[in-house]
Amino acid sequence: MKEYKVALLGCGKMVSALTLGWKDHVPFHHYTFTPSKTRAKDLAQKLEGTFVETLEQLPPCDIYLLGCKPQNVQELATDLKDKISKDAIIISVLAGVETKRLQELFGPSKVLRVMPNTPVLVGAGVNALYFSESFSTDEKTFFQKSFESFSMAKVFDQEEMIDVITGVSGSGPAYIFEFARILSEKLVSMGLERETALDMVIETFYGASKLMKESNDSPLELRNNVTSKKGVTHEALEVFKENQFESIVSKAIDAAFKRSVELSKS
Repeated sequence: MKEYKVALLGCGKMVSALTLGWKDHVPFHHYTFTPSKTRAKDLAQKLEGTFVETLEQLPPCDIYLLGCKPQNVQELATDLKDKISKDAIIISVLAGVETKRLQELFGPSKVLRVMPNTPVLVGAGVNALYFSESFSTDEKTFFQKSFESFSMAKVFDQEEMIDVITGVSGSGPAYIFEFARILSEKLVSMGLERETALDMVIETFYGASKLMKESNDSPLELRNNVTSKKGVTHEALEVFKENQFESIVSKAIDAAFKRSVELSKS
């Protein structure tokens, strides 16, 4: 099988998680670049790849994985556009930067947009994928399986669904971490030691997620299984209801979606 040359343009946590996840499953040789150099050197060592100090040292590659900040993508494209083959593949993890824009900036028509989330750092995340029209069926299958080798991967036929899912799969871990922080801080204020409180919250979240994943019951049914009328859980859920918790969450997701669309048009 052909060994693909892959340029990693930005080597932050998400690019590192993705590439380390597929490292043992796909025939890629990675070339790493970041302006600051440090992360690129570190990731090249972990991937047994090649660190390049400047973009001038980057050889022609089959795949270019964009992991820079979205506001820096135009500058990156200016530096690279004349060096990228029209047959190359662009993989982008940049929130809000549309396929059409990436095609205009870099040249190739094959663009794969990926919306990852941070749990891929521990091999438990989900990646939303959108392929531009130029990909063959075999190419789509290859990349989908590459992502499925270390995470769940869902392919969307409509690019706007990437913006829709960003506020949940992309941002969702932050909501869960914030809820965990609030719960553990409340326990500390009620007398528990901080380490004990956090351990209890983490295991509660882990256990509930595992049960939800492995059970045939819906989230609503699982919630009801914990709740008895006028019981402890019922009283807590009533406070959520009285304070319109569902509405708050819905508004938060709407705000995230709106921002994702704004970024795609800026």
